[in-house]
Amino acid sequence: MSTVKNKILRVIKNPYVFLAKLVNGKAHFLSDKRYLNIMYRAVFDKKIDWVNPKTYNEKLQWLKLYDRRPEYTIMVDKYAAKEHVSKIIGSQYIIPTLGIWDRFDDIDFASLPDQFVLKCTHDSGGLVIVKDKSDFDMTAARKKIEACLKKNYFWKGREWPYKNVHPRIIAEKYMVDESNSELKDYKIYNFNGDPKFIEVDYDRFKSHKRNIYNIDWDYLDIMMQYPNDSNKYISRPKALDIMLEAAKKLSKDIPHLRTDFYSIDDKIYFGEMTFYSSSGFMKITPDIWDERIGDWIELPSKIPGGGVTYKFKNLIIYIDKCKIEPELKDYKFFCFSGNAKYLFVASDRNMPGREVKFDYFDIEFNRLPMRQSVHPTSEYKIDRPETFDEMIQVAERLAKNIPQVRIDLYEINGSVYFGEYTFFHHGGFVPFIPDRYDYEWGSLIELPK
Repeated sequence: MSTVKNKILRVIKNPYVFLAKLVNGKAHFLSDKRYLNIMYRAVFDKKIDWVNPKTYNEKLQWLKLYDRRPEYTIMVDKYAAKEHVSKIIGSQYIIPTLGIWDRFDDIDFASLPDQFVLKCTHDSGGLVIVKDKSDFDMTAARKKIEACLKKNYFWKGREWPYKNVHPRIIAEKYMVDESNSELKDYKIYNFNGDPKFIEVDYDRFKSHKRNIYNIDWDYLDIMMQYPNDSNKYISRPKALDIMLEAAKKLSKDIPHLRTDFYSIDDKIYFGEMTFYSSSGFMKITPDIWDERIGDWIELPSKIPGGGVTYKFKNLIIYIDKCKIEPELKDYKFFCFSGNAKYLFVASDRNMPGREVKFDYFDIEFNRLPMRQSVHPTSEYKIDRPETFDEMIQVAERLAKNIPQVRIDLYEINGSVYFGEYTFFHHGGFVPFIPDRYDYEWGSLIELPK
């Protein structure tokens, strides 16, 4: 009863806990930034500081949005990453692949040895370890793998590199270390090619524990998500120097990258690369280490694709090359049977620390004292565009004979450009404040007979 009571008290104290459960891995209509705001607030009970991120977890969220290099998709693909890594540190560090398939039913189990590991290439957790093929529960494996294949791992933490990974299944050689029972991970945290500390996970299938060591293999009393144990002796891998050198090469010129290795018979093997440990929602104790580790992440001043980060003392502002002032504003016209009656202007998009604003106007471009709860209104004056009359004409032509449609237009260098059609603004599920506008706008829709 006390556990239930504690959960209820936690939700009352932080309503974002409940909201996060509703949207977790879903709510695809939410922008990445808005989704991350909700999830971060639920975990840490505070807002992300997008303008001046300091902690490790905050900076990981910033990197999700603004550091999106095409090669990152290859690096998180568990199959494609092998070739990428081979070119940098050599194929001798790659665990042998026994096969790759698009569907579970395509797997040729007869050709596989008595022991092997199945992995999904596009996610985290799609893992099946087979220690004895004669005792293999194929029904349970099929259920787990097929469920993973249907999911896009991107949606859970909005980790952009996973968004376009092709879902496949690979089989790898089964391997164990000196314990003869598991394969310990040596996860090296690198910052622009500079390894700083190592995470060692053990007893993962019993009572998962995690110890942290510096690169000289001194134990650090830091708890990262899972319990640590200062009494647990983990010997320094004999090949640690080789691991660290490989980690440097793989993480070169990347703000932050975790490189995972295994040590087997004093030989190292590559495991995987991770850009956002625990998706940037990792509880770190003592919490001062969240900021200390964050200090090691130097946010890039230039983003591939044209983005630029401007730094003024402690202020960080990200400008996308397509969003340099004058900003490309949306003028969204609400038309009823071909008559433009209202519009709203979307501004302040894709700027760290600033939420997108929706400001509503009548067709004379008088600002309306209303908003919809999903977005705030701006605090500054929005000028009537020079091509406003032309926009109205274009919107009304496009909306002719349609009961209700929203026509989105842009003004660029004195010319009008079409954006998109929208038939159901916010899906028809976002309230008007005050609600009298909901009735006023509804009265303008003449339903077809």
